[in-house]
Amino acid sequence: MSNPARIGSTTVAFEVLVIGGGAAGVAAATAAGRAGAKVVLLERYGFLGGLATTAQVGTICGLYLRDTAGDEATPVGGGFPQEFASRLQRAADTKPIRVTDTGLWVLPYSPPAFAGVADAVVSESKNVTVILHATVAEAQAEGSRLNEVRALAWNEPLLFRPNAVVDCTGEATGAALAGAHAENGGADQAPALVFVLENADPGLAQRGLLEVRRELHWAVENGTLPALCERLSLVPGTGANGRIAFKLSLLPADPDRALWQQVTDWEREARALLEPLRQCLVKNVAACRNARLDSIAPQLGVRSGRRILGRARLMDEDVSGTRKFPSGIARGCWPMERWTKGPRPEMTCFAERDYYEIPFDCLRPAELDNVWVAGRCFSATTGAMTSARVIGTALATGWAAGTAAAFQARGRSLDDALTLVRKQMDQ
Repeated sequence: MSNPARIGSTTVAFEVLVIGGGAAGVAAATAAGRAGAKVVLLERYGFLGGLATTAQVGTICGLYLRDTAGDEATPVGGGFPQEFASRLQRAADTKPIRVTDTGLWVLPYSPPAFAGVADAVVSESKNVTVILHATVAEAQAEGSRLNEVRALAWNEPLLFRPNAVVDCTGEATGAALAGAHAENGGADQAPALVFVLENADPGLAQRGLLEVRRELHWAVENGTLPALCERLSLVPGTGANGRIAFKLSLLPADPDRALWQQVTDWEREARALLEPLRQCLVKNVAACRNARLDSIAPQLGVRSGRRILGRARLMDEDVSGTRKFPSGIARGCWPMERWTKGPRPEMTCFAERDYYEIPFDCLRPAELDNVWVAGRCFSATTGAMTSARVIGTALATGWAAGTAAAFQARGRSLDDALTLVRKQMDQ
């Protein structure tokens, strides 16, 4: 007897499969849909947004040029990233803020608003079928083409045979399963867990964490808290109505451990720290005297993972030297931001009001002709990805990959796709 649960079959007619509904995946699906392709978007959670919503990141970096003198934020480019940002500003009643003396601009947001805008832009394209609670388990290629993807959607098996695929998983899952070569960047950056305290003094967010860090240091010195608790920082733009979002950075992964084991331990250990950490703040910091734990991000914010080895590679010197390319399809303006074993990141900035470009072929695995990769798993060196991984740049690479996939799936020229994306960057 055959088991029907093992026979997956898609009932959706489509041309482009987008795997992952985070910032890059939302941009890719929207781009492909607007270009006329029939699109299926697979997302493993019950809502869109990826780490922007599940990890409650709270700010979009990489949308605006670094500028220490200007009074207003200057977009690094036009097109879909700025369209999304404008809609998010209206939905979340927010605006860009400059957060440090280095001139970095970010856009604060609420995670529900991000998910709502993501849902809206995907739906408005009219050509995108969203499948939530869907996890890819297998991808097969014949020669240089990925021709079959198997997934579980709410525990039911589905089979997809796409013309083109955009991998926006953050781990290059689809590309790697189909045989694309990749490197494991899971140990490159330390992850972080975001949590929110309510009923705190809103002035704490304006004053900064000097008083908090002093108390945490003493607690670590006397053995009340583990040293990890000193790696606490504020989410920029937080503090409204006495709800303050904190970010607890963990230590980088052990490269000798399987990443699935490491992530499981990170998640459990970080959450176990939150109650003793809260108790310490309530007892010792006047601004937190009446604070309660309001929410914890459903997922750890993992900053790095698997990256493809593409037909081109974004290099450290491309970022630091703000290099432009004739085939550039996305602009990056965020500094190299390395979260390692120190309590705060190492920031390497390049020239103010400047940017670098990401070449088209960084989004293409060397072995697969009909697969595109966007977000933090495209082809880049470790240092370059510490800049390019941010949400603003992910929106841009997702848009480029989705446009290219739609053109390819419908037999249109990739040169025309490149021309269109470069034109949109300047709009």
